[in-house]
Amino acid sequence: MTTPIMPAKILLIENDRAAAKEIRAALAAAGGASFDMEWVRQLSEGIERLSKKGIAAVLLELFLPDSQGLETFDKLFIAAPDIPILIFGGNSNEALAKEAVARGAQDYLLAGHLDSYSLPRALRSAIERKTVEDALYLERERAVITLNSIGDAVLCTDISGNITYLNLVAETMTGWRREEATGKPLAEVFRIIDGATRKTARDPMEMAVEQNRTVGLTLNCVLVRRAICPITSDGYSRNCRPLRGRTSLHP
Repeated sequence: MTTPIMPAKILLIENDRAAAKEIRAALAAAGGASFDMEWVRQLSEGIERLSKKGIAAVLLELFLPDSQGLETFDKLFIAAPDIPILIFGGNSNEALAKEAVARGAQDYLLAGHLDSYSLPRALRSAIERKTVEDALYLERERAVITLNSIGDAVLCTDISGNITYLNLVAETMTGWRREEATGKPLAEVFRIIDGATRKTARDPMEMAVEQNRTVGLTLNCVLVRRAICPITSDGYSRNCRPLRGRTSLHP
């Protein structure tokens, strides 16, 4: 037995009755019972409705009886940051609509595009995009939890060799917090020297890229932590540690 697909609930926050009627008609003309529209006339009413859940997306007019301009979007976004918001209005308000998108709105539509093709298409895109964003966020959070729970240090870079991620073990070993290391060259964060000569060892990432294969670090490599401390009696700085085990980098 096939489970029927429920229409996506769209909350329209718009004071003008004629505009609300036009939008309802455009969604109905889309066919397939894709959308079920609820209409409120004030921002406070919209925020109250969103607190009851079940809304897939919001169509928002920025100028309402109880709120005006970008403040309208800001208040709504704070109240419902996980729901896609589409701004609509006249051509004179396009600059404000663009600014709302820069602040977190999914998209904006001008009055001339509230037809039975453009409006449903924009709503579907916004809902799908938000679904993908949420899935990617959850996947990233799972990956971060996994990387932070393992005992090995993990450093990630972009194709230019700049740091994009350190797990907790890597933070401890290098002395760099992830936020501080992000964007810096690998050689600056993962600073290694020859344990015998104290000379800077060659950047292993450069070697891996150059040779197009996995490369290992020499056994006498010493990792220099970020802070500087005097050399102790065992020959190592308190902020240096010899690298042991099967350390390798991949191109």
